[in-house]
Amino acid sequence: MMNRFLLVVLLSTIFLMKAEAQRDKEFQIRAGFGWWVYDADFELKDKSKNTVFKNEDGALSIQLPLEFRYEITERFNLGLDMKFGSYVYEPDSAEGKSNRFFVFGIAGEYTIVNKEDFRWYVGLGFHTASLILEEQSEDVTPQKEEEWSYSGGGIRLNTGVLIYLGKSIGLNFNLGLDTHNFNLDKYVLNDKKQDLSNIEATLKLSGLDGTIGLVYRIPRKSK
Repeated sequence: MMNRFLLVVLLSTIFLMKAEAQRDKEFQIRAGFGWWVYDADFELKDKSKNTVFKNEDGALSIQLPLEFRYEITERFNLGLDMKFGSYVYEPDSAEGKSNRFFVFGIAGEYTIVNKEDFRWYVGLGFHTASLILEEQSEDVTPQKEEEWSYSGGGIRLNTGVLIYLGKSIGLNFNLGLDTHNFNLDKYVLNDKKQDLSNIEATLKLSGLDGTIGLVYRIPRKSK
């Protein structure tokens, strides 16, 4: 009896594996709305004065992610990630301030649950990003305008689910741990680029991000 039971289990497992493998592999386009809650560690070194200024804070950003995925196999895919967004200022300190960032990277994913209309995946991505901070001080004479430009790399670990509502369109829900390590590249004061030979500024960000959006798939026939 036990041998028959094990044989049934084995045959059922093989059948389910074949059933999953028979679905068409695909190219995916994902887009939606995202947020990021993060911790920020800022450090500024002035070599000419031999001083170091440090600040630790936390905040929120909103972003528009755009992702492309191509299935190498029905379990693994590779693709490109892009994000456009900005960090949210506190209302009492937002006057005269603005910012924007752009993230570009590569990512790979492994599908844990692999069904035609439902996927659960985990992923790993490497990215580079640019961040621009702008501030205008209208309460001083003459008026002061500043711009800081940062760039740097980072890593993202994530997990998510895809729920398809038809043959082509579905929903994408995603959570991840995201990090960015920025270095100050340029500082402009009143339209004049300043010398940074004695200045080193770093901004390290890390936190939890999420995405709610849509996915569009283009099937390709399995060979």
